[in-house]
Amino acid sequence: MPSKVIRDPLYNYIPIDLKGRDPWLVELLDCPEVQRLRRVHQLGVSELTYPGASHTRLAHTLGVLHLMQQMYQHIERIRPEANVSICRERLLAAAVLHDVGHGPFSHLFETCLGIDHEEWSVKIVRDPASGVNEVLRNLDPPLPNIVAQLLEKDNYELPQWQKFLLSSQLDVDRMDYLRRDSLFTGSGYGHFDWYRLINTLEFHDGPGDQLDIVWPEKAKFAIEEYIFARYYMYQNVYLHKTTRGFEKMLEAMWARAKRLSDDGTDVELVPTVSAYWKAENPTVEQYLAIEEFTVLQQIEQWRAHDDKSLGDLARRFLHRDQFAMIEAPPHLDNLADGNKEWEEALRKTVNQAGYDPPESYCLCDHLKGKYNQPYFPEKESDEQSAKNAIRIIVNGDRQPIEISELLERLQPITKGSGDRYRYYVPRDVREKAKKLSAQWRAK
Repeated sequence: MPSKVIRDPLYNYIPIDLKGRDPWLVELLDCPEVQRLRRVHQLGVSELTYPGASHTRLAHTLGVLHLMQQMYQHIERIRPEANVSICRERLLAAAVLHDVGHGPFSHLFETCLGIDHEEWSVKIVRDPASGVNEVLRNLDPPLPNIVAQLLEKDNYELPQWQKFLLSSQLDVDRMDYLRRDSLFTGSGYGHFDWYRLINTLEFHDGPGDQLDIVWPEKAKFAIEEYIFARYYMYQNVYLHKTTRGFEKMLEAMWARAKRLSDDGTDVELVPTVSAYWKAENPTVEQYLAIEEFTVLQQIEQWRAHDDKSLGDLARRFLHRDQFAMIEAPPHLDNLADGNKEWEEALRKTVNQAGYDPPESYCLCDHLKGKYNQPYFPEKESDEQSAKNAIRIIVNGDRQPIEISELLERLQPITKGSGDRYRYYVPRDVREKAKKLSAQWRAK
């Protein structure tokens, strides 16, 4: 029996073997940088749409660790001749630390702070002053750099299959967050046979003597479930119009404060935010000091600010006073000039209704085609890998087949679609904005 188990709503028990190989895992989980993830919402501000979506990045981290443990055990079984034991610690550590660089409200604040959470994850792991670096260093001095290489977006110095377990078209990260987000939102769209996906994974000889990840034909329906789960979760949860509206509101609020500050206006920054803004190259310590409660304190402070729009946006966010969503006239999608003219007309309508500056009250949500079709693979077979396609071995053939070539019914949702534009305006401007949209549609 493992000496420690953690209760989890998805997997019931997540075991950690303290008496055998893994006492270091608890040390890593207890590091301040990892425990900080308790205070980061997994789904940003989705709680404003789905009240149950209050789960955290730490819960997701534990789930990814659990799936990586199972994945490693499967790899040990299917490759007994390979010395995979040297990979174990790096894979489990990367599973724990893959999200350690997330800022407040997860992906949402990357736009506000102008950062990439993956880059900060790498910085935190490599920082010799961080707790996670110390734990890894004590376990094996080269381990912090090895884990950082696994987390770096375009670093393939290590065998690619190790990276693909955590970051690819079908990885343990996605397997956990789709099911976890489905559970906590109550949406019910994230169901698929994750156990079968883990326990049917195979290796395939790729280019340059690299091992690549594929699945046997018997896993095809579990993969189909997974792809549909991704599609439904994006359409119904991740791109939900109410959630996206509040995300755009927070971004507009932050942009307004930054603009005022750059113009010399005192925007009454709380100390940790001020230190980060003023730093030319913020330190890991300065970055980690910006937490969700810091941001909420800042927003509460802005609610009473003399700048009318900054105060109003802060009040709206805290009181859940949402904007109305207006779809852009469809024929303008992907036409930059057309969208520019449409935006100018819509902003003029908003401004005439008494909202100034209009850019704070006419918010554009540009939905890239890849989010409307969250899985669309590389079509050239000689360029496919687990990074850009999910592939199946059929009847023992040496050349794997991309899943939508095997299951043609998947093709409508695996082909890239065009970009979409949605706009958010105050609710009392909604009818005027709809009339304007109808006029443009008739052109």
